[in-house]
Formats: sequence, structure tokens, C-alpha cells
Amino acid sequence: MSGTLPSLDAIVAFLAVLEEGSLSAAARRLGRAQPTVRRQIEGLEAEMGVALFTRAANGLAPTETARALLPRARALRAQGHAFHRAGTEDRDALSGPVRITASRIVATYLLPGILAPLLAEAPGIGLELAATDRVESVLRREADIAVRLLSPPRQAAVVLRKVAPLRLRLHAAPSLAGSLDPEAPLAHLLATAPFVWEDRNDGMARALSARGLAPPRRIVLRTDDPVAQLAHVAAGFGIGVCQERIAPALGLRPLAPDWAEDMPAWIAMHEDQRQVRRVRVVFDALVAALG
Repeated sequence: MSGTLPSLDAIVAFLAVLEEGSLSAAARRLGRAQPTVRRQIEGLEAEMGVALFTRAANGLAPTETARALLPRARALRAQGHAFHRAGTEDRDALSGPVRITASRIVATYLLPGILAPLLAEAPGIGLELAATDRVESVLRREADIAVRLLSPPRQAAVVLRKVAPLRLRLHAAPSLAGSLDPEAPLAHLLATAPFVWEDRNDGMARALSARGLAPPRRIVLRTDDPVAQLAHVAAGFGIGVCQERIAPALGLRPLAPDWAEDMPAWIAMHEDQRQVRRVRVVFDALVAALG
């Protein structure tokens, strides 16, 4: 292995191939010629002295080494973007990109109503939204601002603002809720009503167990995708857990008045971003709207 560090372009090409599954798809995403991407991958493998991909029937399959390098490569890509922004931005301008990371539910159902009026006031801001349940770090500059649920770790270089907790309740579509007693307790609904529930995850089951309750007897659909869960609850498949704040927009009705769960919520950004006007404006708008 040589002492030469891999180029950031080669690392970006590696990520594109890993995430897209083929050289051709990676080249399209990057706007590069396929032979260029191939040379970058082959050069990276030669520099590191390892194989990163093997041929598969449907493209290229990552090796164990490639999978192990994935989080580091993503962090380097994010740092590269942050480096470029820091060198080219006008800190006092109310224009330019601001990257927000939030859970898929928050990004899909809460943020549009907050961000739309903000952009009307500051149309020069270009928002980048990472709607993911994977934590993206503001400390490592993977995002400028993070909307985080539950309590984040205290980090000296990260500015945190606690906002109002997001309350979870049981809800159902009107077509189903009309056949149920809205005052029925949680235990009765768990024993008698149809539910949309988690699949491989067990967070809701553990929350019930802590209250001495078993999971629902009638689970009509299982999925770990929170957006899919809400879509099927709204379609009347069964009762599901939904944030109280977004239920009205989905036309859902609350049930089980004896149960609610509050999820702490925080807005986070790197302390250096306080000096960047466009980031600070978006941060303050999120705090005000969710506070």
C-alpha cells in the first residue's frame, strides 16, 4: 500500500457504486463517464491493496471491506461538502444551501408546513433534506441542522435547543374509529381491535411490556417503515401509533385516552454555524415552530 491518500473524487465514486449497485448507475448519478468511474474504483483498490467489489449477476457486490468502509466514506463525503461550503459561502448572505436531517415521519409530515413559509420569506435559501431514521451528525458536518428525537448526547461543539415533546397516541381512520368506543382503554383495544404494528423492530412491544401489557391480539399488517405504517392506518387497516400533532392532517381520530407517550425533541447545529446567517435563520425557525 502506498503512502498516497485516496482522492475525495475516488471516495465519492466508491460510495456511488456501493449505493447504486453498478458502474453505469453510479456514473449517471455523478455525471461522469463510466470508464472514469471504473478507473477511480480500480485506482482506489490498487492504492489500498484490497478488493472493494466483486461481480454479481445484477451488477457489483460490495466486499466485507467495502461495507466496513461505508460509514467512514460517508463521513469523508460530508466533510468534503462542508469544506467546500465553508470556503465559498458568504456568512452574512441569506442565500445558499442548508442541509437538514430529520426522521422520515418528521420530514414528511411536520417540516413542510414549517419550511414553506420560511422559503417564502427567504427564497434564496436552498434546502437539502435528509429524511432518514439513521442519525446524521452535525458534529461531523453530515448536516447543518438536525431535528432529533429522544435525548441527544451532550457535545461541546454542538448547540442544542429543546423543543416541545412530540406526543404519541393511538389513532384510527374515521372508517374504523366510528365502530370503536373512543373512550375505550388501551387494554381493551389491544385485546379486541385490529392494529397496524411493527415487524422486526420491538420498540412498541417493549413500551407495552413496561406497562404490563401484551402486544395486540389482532395484527392485520406488520411493517417497520413508519411512513408505511401511517399510510395503512389512514387507509383504515387498523389502529396505529401516530404523533398527535400530525394526526389531523391525515384525518385520524384519537383513541385510548388513558395512554400517551411523549418523545423529547431537540434541534441541533454545530456551534460554528451560528455565524452563518442562513443556517441560523432556519435553526431559529425550527425552534420557534416546534417549541
